[in-house]
Amino acid sequence: MALSPEEMDAAVLANLHARTGRSTEDWLDLIAAAGPFAKPGEAVAWLKTQYQLGHVTAQILVRHFNKRAAPRVAAVTTQEVLGQAGAARLDQLLDRLGQDVPNVQVFVRQTYVGIGTSRQFGVAVRPKSGPALLWLALVAQDRSQSPLPTAPKLGGSDRFTLLLAVSEDDDLARIVAHLRAAALAGR
Repeated sequence: MALSPEEMDAAVLANLHARTGRSTEDWLDLIAAAGPFAKPGEAVAWLKTQYQLGHVTAQILVRHFNKRAAPRVAAVTTQEVLGQAGAARLDQLLDRLGQDVPNVQVFVRQTYVGIGTSRQFGVAVRPKSGPALLWLALVAQDRSQSPLPTAPKLGGSDRFTLLLAVSEDDDLARIVAHLRAAALAGR
């Protein structure tokens, strides 16, 4: 049975000390001391030339070094992206939407919250100003209601063309109807 790329990397790193006399940490320290390298390929070439490592082993070490050195991006919450009131309002809307549309999922990103089922159908963001608690950019709208204005690019993709501003006193049923239409169009 073939190894997955992750299993192959782990196998090479597990046998590294026995093959080279240096631990993975020793190799990573050597790369750090010799760098910075402008490109990963330069570090690979350096390891091959300086220490006669094989190409695959050098690539795995450099990849492992870059993962270790990469800054960790802290996970954000819906509340951090939308604010306390906006996150609470979105939770209310999604609870009501979930009664009609099963499997609604939320994808929290650094600047927006994606909403989808098998396919993303909306994006929620905190407005920069104004009375709205949050903005919803949608792929479709409930056509039995007045048309929604055009949305600015709010994250995700260019498919989210309709803007629904949600304030504290908005009718939840109206908003859920728009969300339902977008969810069903997104399938």
